[in-house]
Amino acid sequence: MNLSLIIAQLRARVPEFGNRVGGAANFKILPEAANFHAPAAYVIPMDESPERNQSGNGYRQRVQEGFGVIVVVSNVADERGQSALLSVHDMRALLFRALLGFRPAEEYDAIEYDGGNLLHMDRARLYFQFEFVVDYEIGEDDTWLAVRDSELPDWQGLDIEVDVAEPDGQIEAKTSINFPPP
Repeated sequence: MNLSLIIAQLRARVPEFGNRVGGAANFKILPEAANFHAPAAYVIPMDESPERNQSGNGYRQRVQEGFGVIVVVSNVADERGQSALLSVHDMRALLFRALLGFRPAEEYDAIEYDGGNLLHMDRARLYFQFEFVVDYEIGEDDTWLAVRDSELPDWQGLDIEVDVAEPDGQIEAKTSINFPPP
């Protein structure tokens, strides 16, 4: 998924972040590399979980794609994180209003909540990750099958031979159908 769509939605719908919303490849770099003042949010990619192809002669496959929103809040008020967790609770409600039910692009279903967990806490900041999922479908037009089919010659006609009686190898009926050029 293009995570910039999620970042733009959060910037537009959660003014409490004060435009301090960015992206990252994963959490590991954030405590050292993050330069936003709290509160802030970072959108990261998560797992993709595909189902099996549902088409016997084409291609139709549902995929559930996940992303995380890591909320960074101040933890200077108390080192135990109690007041920071209250901020996380408030931020969750804001994230829900901004993201749940939102369709980031036409090919995606609505975003759903998938859980959350505390990632890291130090004397200055608390990092909490909210996880979301969104489904999309891979269709035949997205695959090599569409490329292959587009390279086939135009269908010009059909020749039919029928062995009517027991299969004896004798063709009892024949016909040809020619199609006009496209």
